[in-house]
Amino acid sequence: MMNVERIDSSPSKTDASGAAPVEGDSPRPAGKTGFFRFFRHPVLWIVLAVAPFYLFDLSTPAFNDGECMYAEIAREMRLTGDWITPHLNGKRHFDKPPLLYWLIGLGQNVLGETEYAARMWAALATLGGALVVGAIGRSLYGARAAWLSTLVFITSLGPHLFGKLAMPDLPLVFCITLAILGYVRGFLIESPASGRWSLLMFVGFGLATLSKGLVGLGLSSAVIGLHAILSGRLRSFLTLRFASGIPVTAAIAVPWYVAAARANPDFLGYFFIREHLMRFTGERFPPDECVALPVFLVLTFVWTFPWLSLVPQALWRAVRRLKAGPFLKGVDLLPLVWIGVVVLLFSASKSRLEYYAMPAIPAFALLLGRLWDDLLEPGPASRRTLATALGVMAGVMVLAAFAAFAVFGPWQEVVFRFYATSWPTSGWIEGPEQAALLDRLRIPSIASMAGLAVFTVAALVAALKSRPKVALGITAVMTAPLFLMIHWGFLVVEPFHSSARTAEIVTRAASPEDVVVFQEPYEYMWTSGITYYAKRYVHILKDPRFEGVASRLREPPDRFLDGAGLQRLWASGKKVVFVGETTRGDLADFLNQAGPVTVVGRSAIHYVLSNGK
Repeated sequence: MMNVERIDSSPSKTDASGAAPVEGDSPRPAGKTGFFRFFRHPVLWIVLAVAPFYLFDLSTPAFNDGECMYAEIAREMRLTGDWITPHLNGKRHFDKPPLLYWLIGLGQNVLGETEYAARMWAALATLGGALVVGAIGRSLYGARAAWLSTLVFITSLGPHLFGKLAMPDLPLVFCITLAILGYVRGFLIESPASGRWSLLMFVGFGLATLSKGLVGLGLSSAVIGLHAILSGRLRSFLTLRFASGIPVTAAIAVPWYVAAARANPDFLGYFFIREHLMRFTGERFPPDECVALPVFLVLTFVWTFPWLSLVPQALWRAVRRLKAGPFLKGVDLLPLVWIGVVVLLFSASKSRLEYYAMPAIPAFALLLGRLWDDLLEPGPASRRTLATALGVMAGVMVLAAFAAFAVFGPWQEVVFRFYATSWPTSGWIEGPEQAALLDRLRIPSIASMAGLAVFTVAALVAALKSRPKVALGITAVMTAPLFLMIHWGFLVVEPFHSSARTAEIVTRAASPEDVVVFQEPYEYMWTSGITYYAKRYVHILKDPRFEGVASRLREPPDRFLDGAGLQRLWASGKKVVFVGETTRGDLADFLNQAGPVTVVGRSAIHYVLSNGK
């Protein structure tokens, strides 16, 4: 193992610019830790204090159709006993590796087929990620920066929004962060426990690969590998310790890939070529959604709210500290590389969603925690920096309140245009129900923005009075009412994002012996909303656009109908219930050519018809 120099990262040793005097180039040793000391550490108590906002309201609202995909595949794994090949509506579905499916299946076995059983894993991963961020912060910057980094991460908007959804993105963040902790403690810090810590990196690699495939492995290994290269540590990194860890990653990740390939000869090509390479290059059909790059970049920073206004200062000071010493060997290089890898990778991708920046949030939290470590030391430079940032944030909140009044009121068309441009397949179109929803959101949104402005002004006053700890507390506490308002907002928009209401109509109209036909959606995973909540397989009315497309495996073939096949089924003696999307036109006239049509009901996003038999 290499000999490393030590750096004294005491938070009080900074000049007016925020650059720390450099005594060495490597992360500080974390110091002695123990079981009982862990339970006295502020990082743990911060996580426990915020945990109720992540764990106590996971049963509502109903799943959106994206979440339903993960819950339904887990349900079908349990029903069929096949834990290797994911199935959705009885069709093989290789979009993602199985880690989240397995976890949700375990949750369903214990808690039943509930929203909580599926969502708790992302919430637990977010809370666990906060602990890991604190551990990295302690290794890089010291004890106080550790709990400050944890506080920033767990109270940031992005982790809260997406850490309560049944999706693999926050579990992926946990896996990546775990791997980077193993790298820091196992390869950057010389200690008797370095060998054991290094294995944690390979555990993180393996879990990331089971969570999101090559994306998970690629992100974590790219951050670590690029840092090792830039910091001049590559040769000492690629040692026997590194080689001995590769089997750990293989033992975790490879068995499922081998088993899936043996059970499905077409799996490897489909999964790695179509779901990875073609998704990244934008060559898949139907095309993936791709949020406009400016929107993606803006949202990357927005996800750090309420700490957003300090991000530029945190980045600037990190660069200044690097310039003050051996540039490529300072501890700030790792979080900067971390952010750069995530942002650049998805900026280049042709498949880019708003939450793809989540793996960068822990790195932002580390730099923001280090910044707050400086700002908590009284002095004119700290007061000026904090007051400027909070003043900007207060002004932004006031403008946001006026914007909420405008876009949820007289300028509602701006919302519809934004959705049509950034999320064209969302089905969010201009209509009376959507307009009524925006009207309902207007007053609470204005009140929320105004309330955040009041909190920010209070923090600003504290900063001007040289009370940075009070400013920190106010900024953190204001996330509590914000999180509650966000949950209320999810409840309000539930009818437009969930098929639960449609499934209730279908369940009342169709017995287990009847046939339910669903109009093939743009994304096949959206069938999961009906199948999960109705607890049944459905037939699919094929969309001619997707006929012969590799991604649309017609399995089993007798469950896929063309228009003529649907008309024949409609005219048969069997009762048929048809579910169509409200945004794609009513097929009642088409079905009426084959037999009587009864309108069974409608939800905000679907209409339900029956042949009345």
